[in-house]
Amino acid sequence: MPRIFVNSQLCILIALFSTVLMGEVPQHVRVSIDRITGGQGAYVPDDEVYKVVLPREEATIVWDYQTLSPNLGLNSWVAFKPAIHKQAILTGQLLLLDDEVDSVMSAALNAGLDVTGLASSSVFDGLHLHTLDVNATGTFEDLAAGFRKCLQEVKQVRGARGRPNGVAPDVPVESSIDPTSLDAILSMKGGVSEGTYHAAIGSDALLHGEQVGREMGMSIWISVAGTNDHAIAHGEFIASTDDLQKVLKAFRAKGISVISIRNHTVGEHPQFVFIQFRGEGAASQLAKAVRYALDAQVGYAARSPGRD
Repeated sequence: MPRIFVNSQLCILIALFSTVLMGEVPQHVRVSIDRITGGQGAYVPDDEVYKVVLPREEATIVWDYQTLSPNLGLNSWVAFKPAIHKQAILTGQLLLLDDEVDSVMSAALNAGLDVTGLASSSVFDGLHLHTLDVNATGTFEDLAAGFRKCLQEVKQVRGARGRPNGVAPDVPVESSIDPTSLDAILSMKGGVSEGTYHAAIGSDALLHGEQVGREMGMSIWISVAGTNDHAIAHGEFIASTDDLQKVLKAFRAKGISVISIRNHTVGEHPQFVFIQFRGEGAASQLAKAVRYALDAQVGYAARSPGRD
């Protein structure tokens, strides 16, 4: 019993020490965050968090004659809190339109932010919306500057393209993919059905203490439709939480679009994240991009930068 009492006291002391060590976000830092992000934040003393909410006017438009309130959550936001191991920790979410996702994700990764989630956020007819989740640790100013780069990328896209419109992929209706070169590039054995190529490799995991694998959904797969010269690829990567950033960077380096980042299951071991992707171009180049991501996942691409 005395040992339990001592351990309880120790836990309380550690918690109190951590709270004192972290402290609040200083006033001059709040001013700096507002200046860098271009927003007007608010301090929440109970959580020791400084949060900036950035409404997106474009996201409130349903049709030309109808708009929604940004209070429906149609905004981006970023929050800062003092940390123990680094000066600060950042969490945030960017509300993006279809044609902003690729370049903003690249901007976030290049700025040193971890991208941890991507999902559709559209609930009404109108523009397609997506939420991109980010987090990172570092200094307050560096974190704010990293998030600012994402906001600047949004402005650059909108300034260059204006209001977005949906665009269908320009690929042949009839598919006639030759699997031979794709199998060689991917080091997989795929199949062709009605001219469309499909291949998959599995990973092992424990779910509720039971072993599951490829046919239970723990797999990397790719489908390629169209022709060898002009194809569209769609697929899904399975990655550990440690590998997630490597795979995202590899996809963006090769021009592959990320559609979503999500969990399929809860409680599996190791924890897996599923990354849906798409790309358009020559079938062999799409396969090489996926091969590059596979190599990056196991560290081969980092050792062999010249690999195509």
